[in-house]
Amino acid sequence: MWFTGKYSLHVDDKGRMRIPQRFRDAMVTSQIYAMYSAGGCISFITEEEYNELMSNFKSMITVASTPALSAARAIMSHTSPISEDSQGRFTLSSDLKDKAGLGKDVVFVGMGNKIELWDPQRFEDNISGVEYDYYYKDKFAAINGEIIF
Repeated sequence: MWFTGKYSLHVDDKGRMRIPQRFRDAMVTSQIYAMYSAGGCISFITEEEYNELMSNFKSMITVASTPALSAARAIMSHTSPISEDSQGRFTLSSDLKDKAGLGKDVVFVGMGNKIELWDPQRFEDNISGVEYDYYYKDKFAAINGEIIF
């Protein structure tokens, strides 16, 4: 599975949204996880990708206070499974929405093995190289670039 493309969507009045059908059809998995990610977006990953990511975090979780431990804590505390209703809609926690700066309009972007959810302006700033602050920016910078999933 390889995700590419960009889809602009509107969040309904109850805060519900759905992963674009083209992406959802390709996510053959029993569970989808939402996690706060670098750049200040939300990433959606399959259960298999989640398990691989968590195994990569093993080296970051120590008893010592390190920048990597702090980064792992920031990510793991903002990662959770999503629950879709019978129509494929889900809501994100208010904490995740706030961290990602999400409002009524959102952008889903295919990023290889994951799908990202962005505030439209933050996405444009990100791809244009505009410097901006987002929660835990310093924590993401501390993650070893070799930790991939």
